[in-house]
Amino acid sequence: MIRITSFRQALGYVVALAMCVSGVLVLTGYILRVFIQTEQLRLVFGSVLILYGVFRFVSAYYTDKRNEETRSILEDDSWRGSGSTSG
Repeated sequence: MIRITSFRQALGYVVALAMCVSGVLVLTGYILRVFIQTEQLRLVFGSVLILYGVFRFVSAYYTDKRNEETRSILEDDSWRGSGSTSG
């Protein structure tokens, strides 16, 4: 489940979605038709944009999961009282 906990994470998901959508639009020929002269170049540009969007989504998702794990480790108090007491 995707939980958006910060503006940075939301921005990461929005950029990922925008990259994937623009990649599909380039592949189908709806945008950049005038600037991209060959079919092969259009396929390369569209594929790169889609792959970059997937990369951004995965990196935003796993950054959030890693932050949750780090937070749970730092908030863990199970170590208290287990050491030797001097005194």
